[in-house]
Amino acid sequence: MEMTISGLREKLGEADEEQLRNLICELYKHSEVAQQIVDTRFLGDDYGMQLAQATNQKLEKAFFPHGEVDRTLVKAKELLRKFRRTCQNQRALIDVELYFVECGLDFVGIFGESDETIKEMMITNYASAVARILEDDSQIYFHLYFSRCNQIVDATREFTSGFSQDMFDVYYQLAKE
Repeated sequence: MEMTISGLREKLGEADEEQLRNLICELYKHSEVAQQIVDTRFLGDDYGMQLAQATNQKLEKAFFPHGEVDRTLVKAKELLRKFRRTCQNQRALIDVELYFVECGLDFVGIFGESDETIKEMMITNYASAVARILEDDSQIYFHLYFSRCNQIVDATREFTSGFSQDMFDVYYQLAKE
């Protein structure tokens, strides 16, 4: 029988500090995902941005591989999903989500706008990045990413008016800040 999350919480509540430390260290040693989660939590922005940069390079290869192009973008979507699951650093998440949108815009510019799913993914990721920026009370992310968000929405003007308007509606939440 497997333990549920509530059962796990109960057991963790019963454990002392030393037992918790040992458990986390064991998980860290045996799981790459656990390592990334812990590292992004404790090593801060520099580590998070290193992970973001590595993921951005992989995303570019997923969007624009040498050889046959995957128009479904399965690999790019999986990279983004994995990054979201393992990264606890908001700045790195914003960076990767915006890069995903930038690659998506280039992809659609080259291969055409016929696939609504790709445009929806771009709108969703753009909205996610903007929401993360707006959640930052210190406004550091606003200052770091406002011009990049502006460039993205400017680039959408060459696409269909519905897509362009949807992207602008997301951007407007940021612009009115």
